Amino acid sequence: MFDWVGLLLKAVYFYCHFIGLSNFEYDWRTGRVFTSWRNTLYAITINALIVIAFIMYWTGQSITNYVFRSANKLHEYVVIIMYGLKVTAGLLTLLNRWLQRGQTIQLAKDIIRLYMSNPQVKKMIQRGVLLKAFSGGGTVLFQVIISVGALSRLGLSQIVGVSLHTFISFILNLAISQHFFIMLFVRGQYQIVNIQLRQVIEESLRLSYLQKKGGNFMTRCCHLSDVLEDIGKFQSQLQSILVQVGEVFGIQGLMSYSGYYISCVAAYYLSYSMYKYGHETLNTSYKTMIVAGIFAFFYYLDGSMNCMNMLFVWDHHKEMLRLLEERTVFASRLDVRLEESFERLQLQLVGNPLTMNVLGIFPITRSSTAAMVGSIITNSILLIQFDMTYF
Repeated sequence: MFDWVGLLLKAVYFYCHFIGLSNFEYDWRTGRVFTSWRNTLYAITINALIVIAFIMYWTGQSITNYVFRSANKLHEYVVIIMYGLKVTAGLLTLLNRWLQRGQTIQLAKDIIRLYMSNPQVKKMIQRGVLLKAFSGGGTVLFQVIISVGALSRLGLSQIVGVSLHTFISFILNLAISQHFFIMLFVRGQYQIVNIQLRQVIEESLRLSYLQKKGGNFMTRCCHLSDVLEDIGKFQSQLQSILVQVGEVFGIQGLMSYSGYYISCVAAYYLSYSMYKYGHETLNTSYKTMIVAGIFAFFYYLDGSMNCMNMLFVWDHHKEMLRLLEERTVFASRLDVRLEESFERLQLQLVGNPLTMNVLGIFPITRSSTAAMVGSIITNSILLIQFDMTYF
């Protein structure tokens, strides 16, 4: 059967190297992660060229003219902040990849080691990879269409600026995609662990109502105890990966959350501006508005998928806790070793609770996500009210 999941992941891998985001290599035949002078020199060259080009060409006026050819001061401030934050996020992502290079390599090794022990995870993440390819590909495609459409009415300096903004957006989107695929991998592994745990609990429940006699009973209990020990080790490794992800992608996560926050507020305000001033006043055509609307759909769909992907990891972890609570219905006839294995696994989860946050600033939970959405709506209304009062 054709391995399209592997093909898509390989395409992302080589694309990350092409634009200078990845600064180490991976051998697809042996699974070895290593650094090479060729890849290091190429990544340094691409990153240096990007920074130099931005220093030379990026100005706030060129960005504003790219969006609107007729704008008031508030439009300028909103657009400059939105695009400036995106550029800052992209450049900080590149810098962080060098500062966290050793930790990123170790994270890649740990992920590959877990994949080798559970290769069936590829089947568990197929739909997620396909959805990410759809949302991410749509975002990139319509961003390119918007950029190409703007080139014909811009000067040379502005063309370079728009091209650089588009390129840095590709870098940021790919960095977010890497985080998405890692979290998707963890989700798949959690699903496999929960399936195994459910099987152990069902078998233990059946054994708990049998008489403690015969070697077969003791053999089954010892086997289940060994499986629980393996599940505990595997879950500990998954949680260790999540800790590493928080350290490696912390700054990127903060900038990405800030970028989505600011862009959402800006999108509400600019939509209001279209309604208030009309597209003719802002010198935008219906075609441009339609393309921008489609781009916004893919952009926010991609962002929603990234957020939900992390929340689903929470769900799978809570499912593991819920499954372990079912041992309260066991009859008191299990082997002592099996009972102790259940207790150790529960103590492990209680003593080392799962936490996901952005640089320790705010947690990634459904309640915090809902609060963030409410804050976006509130600030959008305040910005629109400010425009109505002073413009």
